[in-house]
Amino acid sequence: MKPLGWWLLFVYVTCFHTSPIVAIKRIIVNYSSQNLSSVPPGLEPSTEDLDLSLNRIQALSAKDFGTTPRLHFLNLSWNILENIDTDAFNSTPALEILDLSHNRLQNLSNQPYLLKTGRLQLLDLSSNLFSIMALGREFSNLKHLQWLGLSAKSISNQDFTYITNLTLKTLFINAHNLQTYQENSLTEVRSEKAIIALSKRDFDIAIAVDVFAAFKEVEFTLVDSEMKVIQQMHRRGILRTVSLEISKVETTWHVLTSCVNTILQSTIQQLSFSDLTMTKMENGIPLSTSRMLDSFSTTRASVTEFIFDQKELYDFFINMPARSVSLTQTPIIFMTCPLTVSQIEVLDLSDCALTENVFSVDPNTECSTLTNLEKLVLKGNNLKLLRPFTSRIHLMDSLQYIDLSQNKLTYSEEQGKCVWPPKVVQLDLSSNGFDQSVFKCLPDSIRILNLQNNRVTTVPSDLQVLDGLRILDLMDNRLLDLPTCQAFPNLQKLSVRSNSIHSPLPGALETCLHLKDLDLSRNSFICTCALREFTTLIKDRVTRPKGESLGLTLGHWPEGYRCSYPESWSHSLLEDFYLPEISCNAWILSITILIPTITLIVAVSLLCNHLDVPWYLKMIWKWTRAKHNAITSQRKMEDLEGLRFHAFVSYSQKNADWVKSQFLPKLEGDYDLRVCYHERDFIPGKTIVQNILRCIEQSRRCVFVLSSHFVQSEWCHYELYFANHQRVTRGMDSIILILLEPLPLYLIPSKYYQLKAMMSRRTYLEWPPEGVKQKLFWANLRAALQADLPSQSEREE
Repeated sequence: MKPLGWWLLFVYVTCFHTSPIVAIKRIIVNYSSQNLSSVPPGLEPSTEDLDLSLNRIQALSAKDFGTTPRLHFLNLSWNILENIDTDAFNSTPALEILDLSHNRLQNLSNQPYLLKTGRLQLLDLSSNLFSIMALGREFSNLKHLQWLGLSAKSISNQDFTYITNLTLKTLFINAHNLQTYQENSLTEVRSEKAIIALSKRDFDIAIAVDVFAAFKEVEFTLVDSEMKVIQQMHRRGILRTVSLEISKVETTWHVLTSCVNTILQSTIQQLSFSDLTMTKMENGIPLSTSRMLDSFSTTRASVTEFIFDQKELYDFFINMPARSVSLTQTPIIFMTCPLTVSQIEVLDLSDCALTENVFSVDPNTECSTLTNLEKLVLKGNNLKLLRPFTSRIHLMDSLQYIDLSQNKLTYSEEQGKCVWPPKVVQLDLSSNGFDQSVFKCLPDSIRILNLQNNRVTTVPSDLQVLDGLRILDLMDNRLLDLPTCQAFPNLQKLSVRSNSIHSPLPGALETCLHLKDLDLSRNSFICTCALREFTTLIKDRVTRPKGESLGLTLGHWPEGYRCSYPESWSHSLLEDFYLPEISCNAWILSITILIPTITLIVAVSLLCNHLDVPWYLKMIWKWTRAKHNAITSQRKMEDLEGLRFHAFVSYSQKNADWVKSQFLPKLEGDYDLRVCYHERDFIPGKTIVQNILRCIEQSRRCVFVLSSHFVQSEWCHYELYFANHQRVTRGMDSIILILLEPLPLYLIPSKYYQLKAMMSRRTYLEWPPEGVKQKLFWANLRAALQADLPSQSEREE
C-alpha cells in the first residue's frame, strides 16, 4: 500500500499553507526505503521536510531531531515504531505535519510527545495497534490542528472528549480493523469534513448515521457493493451533510440508481463518485426529479459488462437534476440529449472518448434541450473536426464558456461555415491541431480565446473584425512575427510566449491601441538592427506611468527576453541590447564615412599641392625609370666604341648662361660626365653641320634645352633633326628633353612637328626654379646619362 505521507504534504501545501510557492522551495531530505533502524545522525540544520517512511525504525529518542530546528514536515509512516520519547520533538518547534500511520503504537491515551508539538496542523495516527480510540489529554494541546487521522479496534462515546474544544477541517477514520462501535461516538467531534474508510461490516451503518448527523462534508471509501450506508441514511432522520463523496466502490446498476434516488430525496447538495465500477447493467431505477442538486460528478467510472443498453446509462447522467454535472476520465464515446429542457448550467465531460457527434439526436436533429447550459468542458476527448461540432451545440443559447482543449481538432474552409451559440465569450482551443484557418471559425461574441500549443504561423489579415475580443493566448505556436490588432481593435491582453518570433515589427504593436498586457518571452530574438526599433518601442511603453493609456505590462520582463543571435549578444537580456543609430542607418553611416574620407582626401590633396608632392613623385618616377632603362639598356663595350661623350647639349644662345652656369658645372664638375659643348668641342675648319653630326655620333645621349627661344633657332632645329635621325639608326632612346620654361604646344611652329610628337608621347625633365627641387632634377638627369664610356687612352689605342 502506498504511504500517505507525501499525500499529506500535498494536502498541506494546497489547502493550508499561505504561500504554496514558498512551501515548494523548502529543502526536502528523503531517507525513504533505506532499511534504517533508527533516525540517521547528523541531519542538516537546514532540513525542513524529512521522509523516513518505509524503514524499520522502532523508537524515537530525545536526540534524534536535536539538529533540525526548522523541521516542518516529518513522515514516519510504515515503520515499526513502538516507543516515542516524551522529549523527541523538543527541538522541532516549527513542526506542522507529522505522519505516524502504519506503525505499532499501542496507547492513544498516552502520547506525551504531543505536548511539544503545539503547532501541528496535520497529524496521522491511523493504522496503528490502538485497542480503543480514547484520546489522551495531550490532544487538547493541539490548538492549530486541522487534519487528524485515527484508527482503533473500538470506538465509544467518550473517546473524543479531549478534542471537543478543537475545530478541525478534516477528520479521517480508518475503520478497516474496527470491531465495535458505540452509537453517537462521532457526534461530538467538531470538524467540517469526515473521511471514513469503511470496514464493510454491519456497524458501518451506525457510523454512517452518526457521520451524516454530525458533518457537513462526508467522504466514504471502500463502500460495500450494496451501499447500505447510503440506503440507510434516513434511518435517524437527522441529516446535516450537504456534500457527499463515495470512492472505491463496486456495485450494480440497480443499487447505484437506487442510492442516487435516495440521495436526491435528502438535503445533500453535492454528490460525487470516484473509482466507480458498475456490474449487472440492468433494472435501473429512473431518476427522481423532486429537487435539484448543486453538483453531481463521477470520476473514473467503468462498466464490466460489454452488452448493455448504453442509452439508458447516458440518459441517467445527462438527465441528472443538478446545476453542475461532471462525468470525467470515463471511456464513454457518446452522450445523449436530455429528454426535456435541462437545468444543467455546467457540464464537464473531459478526458473521455467523445467525438464531434456528441449530443446529436439523429443526423438531421440537433440537441435543443440544453438551453440553460452556460459552461461546457470537453477537454481531452477525441474531437477532430471543429465545424461539425459547432452544429452540435449551436442551439445551446446560454452557452458562454467552451473548453475543447487537448483534442485533435482541426479546421479548414472546406468544412463549411461555423455556427456558434450566440453568447459564447470564452473559448479554449489549446493543444489541438489548428493552423491559422481557425481564425475564420470563431464566434462573433468571443472575448477570451485560448489557442495555446497549436500550429498557428500567422494571423490572417482578411479576418472579420472581432470587436469583443479582449484576451488572446497564442503561446507555444509557430508565429514568425507579432500579430496585428486590425481584426481585434479592442484587444487588451496578448500572449505570444514560446513562438518563433525573431525580429518583431514595431508596426504590429502600434496597431494595438488598447493593449495593456503583452507576453513575448521565451522567443529566439535576433539582436540586430531589425530588432532595434521594436526594442526601443517596448522599453518606452513599459516604462510609462501606469496611469497613461499607452502603458504596457510586459510579462516575464526582463528575465524572459534574451538574445539568441549573434554570438556577441547571445543569452544577453533584451533590456541591455543597444545598437547606436549610426550602425543601423545606411545614410548616416555613409555620410559618417564619406565626409571624413572626402575631407581627408581634400586636405591631403591641398597639402600635397602645397608641398609639390605630385612634382616630387613625378620626378622620382622618372628617376626610377631612368635607372631601370640604364640597367636594361646597358650595352657591351664594343657597342660603345667611338663614343666620347655622355651627352651632346643643344640649346638656344639666349639660354647659354644657364648651360654655362648650371648645366656644365654640375654634370662635368660634380658628376664627372663628359658633355659635347659646341663652343668648346666643335673642330675649327669644319662646317657647323659637320661638327653637329660628329658630336651627335660621338655622344651617347642628346640633351635638348627647350624654351621659347629654342623653337626660334634654325640650328637647334637641325640638331633635333639629326639627333632624331641618329636615334632611328642606332635603335636606342638617345634623346633627353629639358624644359627650361613652360612651352605650350601651340607655340611650337609646325616645322617642329617632331618636337611636338616627342613632347606629347615622351616624358621630359622640367627645370625647377626652387633650389630644394634641383637636387632631384640633377639626380634624374645623371641617372639618364650615366654610362661607362671608354677612357681617352683606350680610344687612342
